[in-house]
Amino acid sequence: MSIESVLRFSAPLTRTWAMLVKEFVQLRRDRLTFSTMIFIPVVQLLLFGFAINTTPRQLPTAILMYEESDLARSIIAALSNTSYFKMVRIARSEAEMDHWMRSGDILFGVEIPAGFERSVRRGDRPALLVAADASDPVGTGTALSALEGIVQTALVRDRGLPETTAATPAFEIRAHRRYNPASVTSLNIVP
Repeated sequence: MSIESVLRFSAPLTRTWAMLVKEFVQLRRDRLTFSTMIFIPVVQLLLFGFAINTTPRQLPTAILMYEESDLARSIIAALSNTSYFKMVRIARSEAEMDHWMRSGDILFGVEIPAGFERSVRRGDRPALLVAADASDPVGTGTALSALEGIVQTALVRDRGLPETTAATPAFEIRAHRRYNPASVTSLNIVP
């Protein structure tokens, strides 16, 4: 290795080291800049740590029941007893529930179809339909995953239901994610 190549390699390192030393000398002289460099990241850490909460609470929910049955009432009671969902409206039609979701009055709509209890008791595995405003995909995803466990646990006390396991529940929950069906989190977090 020649002296010229060593000098070419060491010159940028020498300049970088000199710049680093100069900056630390300046920081020692200027206490305000140093305290700002420490204070602002600590404040951001505290704000983001407490302000950004991805656990959904009291999500406004509407129910559309095509039948009044014990099973439907058990599902509604289970949803009402959680901190995730807040039953705010009972819809009379799909159009009414769609209107509330478009206007932002509700974030979830749960539809219990006609003949739901009869199908569950016969072991047909009907679908409980859930429409979710997925503009906040993190909160929606958490609430949807909690929904299945909440409802299945609530139905344990109902009599006459077929034996189910975690692999084969009594019914399926069919979720329709609206306004962000791909659940792209950057659409919510970046703005």
